[in-house]
Amino acid sequence: MSDALHAESTDLRIGLQEWAVCTRALGDGRLMLLVRKGGIHERHGGLFAPEHERFACLPTTLHQDEARLHPAYRGAYFRDAVTTAAPGTIPVTVWASVARVWKCTDLARVTALGEELAWTSDELATRFRYREQPWLYVLALRAQRLPALQALPDRAAYAGCRSWIPLSD
Repeated sequence: MSDALHAESTDLRIGLQEWAVCTRALGDGRLMLLVRKGGIHERHGGLFAPEHERFACLPTTLHQDEARLHPAYRGAYFRDAVTTAAPGTIPVTVWASVARVWKCTDLARVTALGEELAWTSDELATRFRYREQPWLYVLALRAQRLPALQALPDRAAYAGCRSWIPLSD
């Protein structure tokens, strides 16, 4: 693992897959909240569990759709976030630690966060109702930029709809 992925003398051997535009916004300081529900490959029956306190932020374009984003994250900001990766690599520029986690069962409270979240109200409602389980986790993160971009090989084991990715590089 590269020296830059040794944050505060602790290796970052786990990554959290998140939309590339959100990962960029975390690194830019424009975003500090994420919402999670879980992917089909989550080990807790498809439900997200905030099982790691520190992680590399792995930008992905899986499921990413500009129309599902708050207008502040569309346009050039969106396009720049999705065009930075060299083919076959994952460009890691940010790591984060979990400051707080809330399990929210009231959609109105989640949507009231407005521009503090990257997604439209419709997207939040869709995620909230996913699998007919009305809730979302809201994660408050402390994000830090790495001293230099780390280009990890995009391995087949990293693919798919999953949150936590054990890093082999």
